[in-house]
Amino acid sequence: MTFRLLILLTIYLSMASSLSANSIIPKPQSSMEKIGEFEITKRTTISTDTSLSRNGIEYLQKHLYGVSGYRLGSSKKSPAISYHLERQKVKRAEGYILDISQSHITIEARDSAGFFYATVSLMQLMDSSIWSIRKNARKRWSVGCHRIVDYPRYRWRGMLLDSSRNFFSVSYVKKFIDRMAQHKLNRFHWHLSDDEGWRIEIKRYPLLTKVGATRGDGTKLPYSTYPAIRGKKSGRYSGYYRQKEIRDIVAYAKARSIEILPEIDIPAHSKAAVVSYPDLLLDPKDKSKFKSIQGVSNNTINPAMESSYKFIDGIISELSTLFPFGYIHIGGDEVPRGAWSKSPAVKRLMKKRKLKNNRAVEDYLFTRVDGILKKHHRKLLGWQEIVDGNPKLRRDSTIMAWKSSKASHKIIKKGYRAILSPVQYLYFDQRYSKAKGEYGHTWSTPISLKKVYSYRPQYGKQIEGIQANLWSETLLSEKIADYLAWPRTLALSELAWSDPKSRRWSEFNKRVKSHGLSRLKMQGISYRGAK
Repeated sequence: MTFRLLILLTIYLSMASSLSANSIIPKPQSSMEKIGEFEITKRTTISTDTSLSRNGIEYLQKHLYGVSGYRLGSSKKSPAISYHLERQKVKRAEGYILDISQSHITIEARDSAGFFYATVSLMQLMDSSIWSIRKNARKRWSVGCHRIVDYPRYRWRGMLLDSSRNFFSVSYVKKFIDRMAQHKLNRFHWHLSDDEGWRIEIKRYPLLTKVGATRGDGTKLPYSTYPAIRGKKSGRYSGYYRQKEIRDIVAYAKARSIEILPEIDIPAHSKAAVVSYPDLLLDPKDKSKFKSIQGVSNNTINPAMESSYKFIDGIISELSTLFPFGYIHIGGDEVPRGAWSKSPAVKRLMKKRKLKNNRAVEDYLFTRVDGILKKHHRKLLGWQEIVDGNPKLRRDSTIMAWKSSKASHKIIKKGYRAILSPVQYLYFDQRYSKAKGEYGHTWSTPISLKKVYSYRPQYGKQIEGIQANLWSETLLSEKIADYLAWPRTLALSELAWSDPKSRRWSEFNKRVKSHGLSRLKMQGISYRGAK
């Protein structure tokens, strides 16, 4: 072989590896390209020296078996793929080192999440058919050689799915979680109650699902409220998750390094709870008439009733047994004007506690709810309206800033931690554009893929991370949910994980079109084409 030919071959192989390295979403912190490829076949062997790698290995094996029909054998003597516990070189939580040579793949991490994310990156370097939901004839998988050193920018990389306004099956929730995990998102915020439906079985309060999980003809909940629920306006709509299903989903998420944050929205957005247990949650002498911003009447739990706190305690007690994550989201947003204005019980409370106005009443409620959470060894998470006043919350409470990209400033100034979720960039229920035929809401601003990627979230000690929200008023099918979530979630993952200095829209858009969409297509996801 001539020297010139050798140079050309080296350049070609380097380019091939470069294309493979550039297929990863979110973009790794650093990637050094090397010459050559590693080939995975049914003869490839695998080994590990730690149980922390189990989830990552099982995830790889599951996909290989599902697509190619084989699993990798184990070998301690001369494995081709090695998982190794490494706490010296890998210094950050959820980080990993992935080193691929022509003869060997080494994965090093310090925790279960790191091993899982290294596995996901390895799979993104394989042909996109590894993600297929159908078997194919491919038995060999070529992976470009390089060394990746990677770790996340933010601890909290979240996505909300609203199962209250429109209910999603267990199978879809699992798919949603799995797609999050493929892109290194680690917090699934599950909105389980609202005006339109209570979606989780609570054994102490069976009417929540017997009454509050069904709306429409012959029920105590209207089928739709304008402009909240889109679609048909009559009939019956029902659905909730049994506790056995909840435990199954929690375990499924845990195996993919995702914690589930349950949300029970109080005191407003509580119509489903209120119609289920009016004797517990309402002052019988309250003559207040009010509507929420969504047009729902009398949807607010009364904060002067001791039975309200007993109810909340019972709910949090059962949530704590179902969800091992250390936080519970209590909502706290959009309390309607006029709520409790003619409640004798609230007037007595204000006089007794020397509360000057309704805002002070809210503060009283949130302070007591935080005490209930503490009793059950859980921390408070809620929307930014909670700290519009001055509730006495524990300093480890975390608040979601959603009204603007600057809303976190006030939260931090008050001494709380913040999660960034500005509606102008990260509310995926909004349309992509104003074009005719687009799905989604129009009450805020259109949010294109490029606009999501243009967001520059702040970083600091008091910033836990970022989260996008997929509210479901317009999600009349799984197809629409997929369309609004993808590919915008790809941009979210890179905002949450990657170094902002290395991010370029043109380069990201190219990765989405050449690799990201291909992987989504293989999984049957009804994504919107990148534009």
